[in-house]
Amino acid sequence: MRNLTVNGSALTSGGTFRNVTIRGDATISGDVQCTKWKVFGNADVSGNITAEVLDIFGQVNIRGNVSVKTIKLFGQTDIRGNANAHDVHLRGAAHIDGNIAGGTIHGYGEMNVSGDCEAESFSVKGVVQIANTLNAERVDLSLYFADSRISEIGGKTIRVKRSKWNVMSFFKGLSSASTRLITETVEGDEIYLEHTSAKIVRGDRIVIGPGCDIELIEYKTSLQQSEKAVVKEKRNI
Repeated sequence: MRNLTVNGSALTSGGTFRNVTIRGDATISGDVQCTKWKVFGNADVSGNITAEVLDIFGQVNIRGNVSVKTIKLFGQTDIRGNANAHDVHLRGAAHIDGNIAGGTIHGYGEMNVSGDCEAESFSVKGVVQIANTLNAERVDLSLYFADSRISEIGGKTIRVKRSKWNVMSFFKGLSSASTRLITETVEGDEIYLEHTSAKIVRGDRIVIGPGCDIELIEYKTSLQQSEKAVVKEKRNI
């Protein structure tokens, strides 16, 4: 099976390859199937990508769907379709116009999803924007830099807090001091929230930390609330 290697600038068609390596600036027209894909620079793909491993060091625009086992993002990636990956490492910014489904999604930076996000484990430090639902067995969100907005969050264990880790400290003036999560609904078994604005929080064991503004809480076993949190209504169900 042949390899595809681009050094410099090139316009090429898709196909089936063993390895795809781009060092420079590449425009690819058509679907690509490969074992490993590495980008050092810029790539613009009009088609779907299927691979075992996708490593991006730079900026990639994919006008199609992505299906991989492992994806590592160091830079910025725009996916105009859906993304499916067993393991997602985020070290930058990912923008997905469709849905994303993964086993483990973790890292730091910015994730923007126009559809749904579903995973076994979701752990991100930074800014998360999900237009519809985030659904994972474990959700661990560390707020940093700007507000995160997620329409609905569902999971077994959900933890939201402000990040104390200054991941972007090399940018002068950035701070997590006023960031918060804005959401409609949070539902899970064990829930811990800080600096969260929500209409409904529903769960078994719930802890509401400082900076929260919750309209309604429905809990089964226990509810703890910080003095620095506002809860308008509580129901033991």
